[in-house]
Amino acid sequence: MRPILFRLPLPGTDLAVTLYAYGAMTCLGFLAAILVAAWRARTERQNPEVIYNAGLLSFLGGIFGGRLFYIVQYHSQFFSVWDLLKIWEGGLVYYGGLLLAAAAVIGYLRLARRPVLYWLDILAPSLALGLALGRMGCFLNGCCYGDVSHLPWAFAWPVGAIPWSHYADAFLASAQAASPLVAGAGAAAPLGAMAGALVTAWHAPAIHPSQLYALVNALALFVLLHLWFRHKRRHGQIFFTFILLYAASRFLMEFLRADEAEVYFLGLPTLLEGLGWPEAAGRLGGLTISQNFAAWMFAAAAGALVWLGRSPSPLLRADYQPPPDPSPGDTRPKKGNRR
Repeated sequence: MRPILFRLPLPGTDLAVTLYAYGAMTCLGFLAAILVAAWRARTERQNPEVIYNAGLLSFLGGIFGGRLFYIVQYHSQFFSVWDLLKIWEGGLVYYGGLLLAAAAVIGYLRLARRPVLYWLDILAPSLALGLALGRMGCFLNGCCYGDVSHLPWAFAWPVGAIPWSHYADAFLASAQAASPLVAGAGAAAPLGAMAGALVTAWHAPAIHPSQLYALVNALALFVLLHLWFRHKRRHGQIFFTFILLYAASRFLMEFLRADEAEVYFLGLPTLLEGLGWPEAAGRLGGLTISQNFAAWMFAAAAGALVWLGRSPSPLLRADYQPPPDPSPGDTRPKKGNRR
């Protein structure tokens, strides 16, 4: 509802520094996530430098992966290279960022010879916390908006907001299809005289505050993972439980959103259309691309949790703790210990 937090004019120029809410909340979420994960590492008597190094890689991987996923999903919205770079105005998909960030962090931990699942558990609650603050950025920016709702807490967005523009465009499209007069006015200009008058008289519908649903969901995941951390039985359980619960909740919340550009059913409609069978594609039920990813991630996380529960490896037991980094000048060999 406030995509720009403030503009700071530069003295002696016509320029101004603009602070976008989406970018500010994304950075704040990253900072909070890193600080909480570093605190958790210290409570585990581990070196927080591992978190700082992993955090930098996850930030770069998350931004690039989230933007790349968004570009693929909403490619019709981009007309120049400059459009591709405007991440401060919104346009990051959490799944894409999570996948590439996780790959970067896992690669770093393996190269640094750190136990991957142990450190992923330390990071997992922070992933939920960072997501919660990022969703507040979505709410302020207006992206990731919901579908029409008649619930008491549903509300209409103000004129000019991203959800307002979406539903105004849909209203004009339906009006143009129903009336040749409006269609002619709309064809003469993006908002011809007739179309402009219709939009002025039109009232935006109340919609789900889907960003706030996602924010509350992420905070609940953070609290749950934080409280369960001390009671886990295997290293990796916290991380894969986060993936499992987030995938399930995201799958359900997608039904309340209206911003997805295209629907798939495990990619089959797109595949069938490409093969020249549009009628067969139209008969399949539609899932958003995020729901497809959620289904695969849920299955992968469930399988990983089953594997962890059956693994006999003592290094995966929760009472196994990697040795802390030796102090400078300490050349004694490292030995694992048990809590």
